[in-house]
Amino acid sequence: MSWDHAKPYSFTLAVLTGGWTLFNRKLWRVWPFCHFVKTPDLNGMWKAELRSTFIDPDSGTVKEPFTAYVAIRQTLTTLSVRLFTAGDHESSLVASSFDIEADGTTYLYGVYQGEPSITDRKSVSAIHYGSFKYKVLGKPVTELRGHYWTDRETGGSIVLRERLPEMFDSFDAAAGARSLDQNQGRPLP
Repeated sequence: MSWDHAKPYSFTLAVLTGGWTLFNRKLWRVWPFCHFVKTPDLNGMWKAELRSTFIDPDSGTVKEPFTAYVAIRQTLTTLSVRLFTAGDHESSLVASSFDIEADGTTYLYGVYQGEPSITDRKSVSAIHYGSFKYKVLGKPVTELRGHYWTDRETGGSIVLRERLPEMFDSFDAAAGARSLDQNQGRPLP
């Protein structure tokens, strides 16, 4: 076997691999390719409102609804979801799947690990695991709405809205960017 024999196959393989990589990362989200893919595009930084059954150990009462931010980074074949709350608490996705029903109704299921800041792990909340189910609403997607459960025997509801294309890696950075947007009069999507 010589290089002349393998050259056409290596070129074909390079084109197919490059094409698949481009499609998997970007093209599946844009017209006309998005019409051939059922997976919804959730990419962006979402503002979330959570209502939890968690009882605050200091006050002995159920927490009031609170704001969080959710960074969703997605390709056609991968999904990363990170939820940030005040006080450096972070939850990261461990496993996920989409359920797209015959009528087009779409659900996102996931299992996550919640990591409170090191200073809160003994007094407020320990590292924990949970699962969630979100209904995906709108085309293009404008909202995710659902419930979550944890191994601490708590649960709650969550609504994700107001998606921004910019990504942030902390609660403070996301809240600061939204504050700037509102002060500059930039409309949120």
